[in-house]
Amino acid sequence: MNKIEEINKIDNDSQGNTSNSDTQYIISSDEEIISGAHQILINNKYLGCNVNENVKRMKKRSTKKELYEKEREEIIKELNEIIGINEINNGIFLCELEKNEKMKEYIKNNIKRIRKYHKTGTWGYFSNDLLKGKGNEIGLIRTLYIDNDYDILSKLKMNNFDNIKKQYTQLIFYKKQK
Repeated sequence: MNKIEEINKIDNDSQGNTSNSDTQYIISSDEEIISGAHQILINNKYLGCNVNENVKRMKKRSTKKELYEKEREEIIKELNEIIGINEINNGIFLCELEKNEKMKEYIKNNIKRIRKYHKTGTWGYFSNDLLKGKGNEIGLIRTLYIDNDYDILSKLKMNNFDNIKKQYTQLIFYKKQK
């Protein structure tokens, strides 16, 4: 029995027989069984059902990145002002970032906004495990920038802080090109 004969058999059965006890498969010319999902779509098409009803269920859901693009960019702009990052000076030393009390206060005051506009389920800052970085503000800052399409480059540089000359880690932030 070829594909056309099988489709005709399905049409004839659907008009007179309403029992669904026998599973029907459409066999292709290569005698292979078509998968269950394709079978349902083919049956719906040939039995007069509206195929668009099944397609509507597969509509893509918008992500937080798409929904809250402006709000996320606003948070990054505010952080850039607090940290002191701009287009010309896009780097900051890690020790300066750790001592920045304004940044820590901003994070505490805006946790609800951050959680609302970002998918934070896997972020270490919001974890219950200290090994994953629970409460680590620097980790949260890095994750925020990475989630907003920034690359962060870590570099060791010699510098003087508190009259102590040694190597310090500098973080350099670059916006990814789209």
